[in-house]
Amino acid sequence: MQPPRPVPLRHALIAVSALAAIAAAGWLAYVLALDAAFARMQREANDRLALIASTFDATVARYRYLPAVLSLADPIRELYRDPRDAAAIAAANRYLKSLNQGARSAELYVLDSAGLALAASNYDQPSSFVGHVYAFRAYFADAMRSGEGHYYAVGATTGQPGYFLSHRITEGGKTLGVAVVKIDLSALEADWARAGDLVAMEDENGVIFLASRADWKYRPLVPVPAERLAELNAVQQFGQAIDASPVFVPTGDRQRMQVGHARGRGNTALGEYALQIHPRDQGWKLLLFSDVVEARRNAATVAIAGVSALVALLLVVLVAYQRRQVIRTKLEAHDVLERRVAERTEELRRTLESLVQSAKLASLGQALAGVAHEINQPLAALITYVASSRVLLRRNEVDRAAENLDLMSSIAERMMALIDHLRMFARKETGTRSAVALAPVIDNAVRLLQYRIDHEHIEVVRVAPAESLYSFANPIRLEQVVVNLLSNAIDAMRESERHLLTVALGRDGASAAIEITDTGAGIAAEHVKSLFDPFFTTKEIGEGLGLGLSISYGIVREFGGDILVDSAPGRGTTFKVVIPLMDVAPAAQRRELQA
Repeated sequence: MQPPRPVPLRHALIAVSALAAIAAAGWLAYVLALDAAFARMQREANDRLALIASTFDATVARYRYLPAVLSLADPIRELYRDPRDAAAIAAANRYLKSLNQGARSAELYVLDSAGLALAASNYDQPSSFVGHVYAFRAYFADAMRSGEGHYYAVGATTGQPGYFLSHRITEGGKTLGVAVVKIDLSALEADWARAGDLVAMEDENGVIFLASRADWKYRPLVPVPAERLAELNAVQQFGQAIDASPVFVPTGDRQRMQVGHARGRGNTALGEYALQIHPRDQGWKLLLFSDVVEARRNAATVAIAGVSALVALLLVVLVAYQRRQVIRTKLEAHDVLERRVAERTEELRRTLESLVQSAKLASLGQALAGVAHEINQPLAALITYVASSRVLLRRNEVDRAAENLDLMSSIAERMMALIDHLRMFARKETGTRSAVALAPVIDNAVRLLQYRIDHEHIEVVRVAPAESLYSFANPIRLEQVVVNLLSNAIDAMRESERHLLTVALGRDGASAAIEITDTGAGIAAEHVKSLFDPFFTTKEIGEGLGLGLSISYGIVREFGGDILVDSAPGRGTTFKVVIPLMDVAPAAQRRELQA
């Protein structure tokens, strides 16, 4: 028996190199997938933080006017003329209580120039502010100094937290006192908790005072030096000592997000989270914590899949290499004639593959620009609906999220039909046509662009006949025409003072007419004749390829119609799509056409 042949050193080096490449590829796949997950997490966090911030601003804005209103009210002015007049005090108390009930604020009260509460909406309660001195509060000092103040604290009298807004009261250049409204923000915290978000608000000193978790309140976000903590406790802003244990212990950064471990009551670990910060006025920060466990799990799955694919590819390469070696050995044993036949066959095969590839590249060259342009708008709508669906699912609004998914499915199907657009534009082939109700086509197009319409604050006026109008067309293509025209109209009004979009459907003799009118800057006369030429555009570089109107014109011409333009600089633009009407019942019309 012959001894086993030793493994050549070259093969061992190749094996080690392959294993190292697999490990490196797996790690790279994990890192890239994790970065992508964090980038997606950051976008979602920014969307959610923007919504939370707007809700917070709207809540505070409801009460921001109240201190100024108090400073002008007659009962309050009468009180300041004689602060010891029992009748004036009683009238001011009743006025403050009535106004507080109507505004649904926590409390309303007025202070004299020394900080003494003269009247309050809770005058008849055991925890009445009347007679207490609040000169030590920052909102009083700020109002006396600059005219207005704002401060979040736990009430020194009631022990209830709130946001205090203050306004200086003056008369004849003399400071009389300060009017104060206290706002209860606990409803916002309850909303955050119900939504399942880990949200908190940090003040200018780095202390959390609002949070979806009760055990996070009055604790620093990150560790605070003991000297600074003692200074903050001396102010007694929160009616209790600030818990020194931090809520968040950072461990690093990823994709511009802080990553670390969140801590609950008693410094208990809550898990690893990514922190997104949204700066606010007066040095406050809105914080959103996103769980990173799922992101790491998904990244690991991607890495495992990538490694598996690479191993499979290496096995295929190895098998192919061995097969090639066997074939080469056999070819070397053949005579010269067979070798020449094989070489000629291989040459013909490569030539044929080159010709096929050239044809593919030529076809791709015709389709690429149109596909990029036509797919841009549906993809933008998909992104919008995905962001909206994330928020809805977090709110557990499943039905509304399902509606978004239906729309997203419809958009995806529309994108699959784009190949018909390429055949029409490049080879003049038509797609499937049927009886189409025109009003739903317009409805779908407007619905697809509703987010842009709302975002640009555009007023839409719809004009439609009482009767249903039908045409023999492809509904997906016709809807794409309307979407293109509506999108162009929205773009045209971007710099206009008046945003009015009129969409009209009606009869025009034996044809149906869809008119889309904007109040944009209009189109110069020398540009109108070139509007439907491919690659002609008046937009800035990067905002369009100039194919939208050209493709739309080709679609309408395929349907036997036309697109007319009426425009002049300074008075807007009207695009009129004219297509033949079906004057008989759709089913009967189809039987007649098939016959």
